[in-house]
Amino acid sequence: MKKLVIGVDLGGSNVRSAIVNLKGEILARKVQTVKKKNRNTVIEQLLALIDSLINEKVKGIGVCIPGAVTSSGLVWAPNLPNWNDLPLEGILKNRFPSLEIVVKDDRATMVFAESRLGVAKGYKNVVFMIIGTGIGVGLILDGRVYSGTRGLAGSAGWLIMNGISGVGSKYETFEEKASGLAIKEKYGLDGQIFFEKASKGDAKAMEILENIGKEIGIGIANLVAVTDPEIVVIGGGIVKSWKYIKDGIHHSMQKWAHPVLKDIPIFCSSLGDDAGILGVSQMVIERM
Repeated sequence: MKKLVIGVDLGGSNVRSAIVNLKGEILARKVQTVKKKNRNTVIEQLLALIDSLINEKVKGIGVCIPGAVTSSGLVWAPNLPNWNDLPLEGILKNRFPSLEIVVKDDRATMVFAESRLGVAKGYKNVVFMIIGTGIGVGLILDGRVYSGTRGLAGSAGWLIMNGISGVGSKYETFEEKASGLAIKEKYGLDGQIFFEKASKGDAKAMEILENIGKEIGIGIANLVAVTDPEIVVIGGGIVKSWKYIKDGIHHSMQKWAHPVLKDIPIFCSSLGDDAGILGVSQMVIERM
């Protein structure tokens, strides 16, 4: 019997799920909007989604969450209602006692996926920057995912930065500079709209995206100075605008990065929206 696993990427807005084989191939998938009425509605939706995919070939379940997971399996997810110290791993083990269960944060699962199946395959020191609604970073150091003491390593959205694009010398967090929410708050339109405008040759949209690239470049310069990676990978919704932000990233890296680290390779994620699903599935497979 061929073994399968279920991978679930639970985000603040959508929940993506899939059946994955041991080669890391997605065989079937489902996407739903998260029902955020309260703590229990999200749990019930998650369990029902898994139930709808499970069959006798499924031997494990992996769930990645937008927050942090302690070593004892307790989940903190600020974008989900009252998900503080939630024993999600225990809930899943009680519901599916015969299956291998993994619960991990999205930063760790995405960098793991990229290191096993994507452009970072074969590298032992990797920074994976996720830029979407918020900003997070997955880290692989000396060949292992690094999550820190409390599961919060890679919370790069909290980096404090000075202003480049339109804010003078005001200090803000990295997330307030370059995330999807920041783009909408500063410019009144979301990143997808700017991408569409830039694609049609709108000079102002291209300029704004290049400035966002400069902010991202400063964030990368800070991170590589601390981690000294072999490669940096960019994931999340921002990658759609890669051709418009890459020059800004390169500009800031050349201007601000450590002299030895200015030319570290920086790539887009090769796995796109599937990185979370594939990463947590791969964690289950390797544990099995």
